[in-house]
Amino acid sequence: MTPPQSNQWFALIIGNTRQHWALFRGEHLSRTWHLTPAEFAFNPAQDYPNLPCWGASVGSVPLHQVYPRAIALTLADIPIPQMYPTLGIDRALALWGALQVYGAPVCVVDAGTALTLTLANDRREFAGGVILAGVGLMARALADYTAALPYVTLPTAPPRRWGTSTTTAIESGLYYGTAAILQAYLGPFFQEFPQGKVIVTGGDRPFVSDLLRTFLASDRWCEDDHLVFWGIRALRNPAAKIEMHPMERIDEFR
Repeated sequence: MTPPQSNQWFALIIGNTRQHWALFRGEHLSRTWHLTPAEFAFNPAQDYPNLPCWGASVGSVPLHQVYPRAIALTLADIPIPQMYPTLGIDRALALWGALQVYGAPVCVVDAGTALTLTLANDRREFAGGVILAGVGLMARALADYTAALPYVTLPTAPPRRWGTSTTTAIESGLYYGTAAILQAYLGPFFQEFPQGKVIVTGGDRPFVSDLLRTFLASDRWCEDDHLVFWGIRALRNPAAKIEMHPMERIDEFR
């Protein structure tokens, strides 16, 4: 892929519930938007018309329906060995972005509609992963598929482990249950890859990050909400030297 003459360009990921837009100036991220369905009609293409765009869709809406001029990326564009044919393009892009910025081995924890863990080994090969219902989806499923259980928002502080009401019991399950899942996978990850890094991204990143702080040393992981965009950036111009702009990384390894 040859970079365009224009200095500005869009990266776009159409997810299951949101549209994720990024405006780049050259290699530097300038602005991001994470649009809900109510906001889709007011996407940034209206303010920045006719810009080149690279992206992909993992939702029900095709990329070209949202941005007809977009260049659609596929797994074939991502040079990570050992990926299986049905691997989600969003997971592959996030892993490619993590490899560019943080190196290998790495585990990307994407806390979105689904909670996924995606690994690359020290040879920068795809090394497997996990797909679970996201924490928000778990909460919504309890309300939608039972007659008596309410919808409970994700707790912002550690709840009582043994709930004394329906609400606190659900809060406990969401909090400690998700923490146990993460421990069950990240423990073996670090056993196999002692120098590995964990990068947390996705809409429920703050909740998952709070959980990681309870059992994982701060030098083993960080947050980065832009991994997919870093992956798209690297594919758009593979020859570019990636230099991080101060606003681009949410947190750094210490």
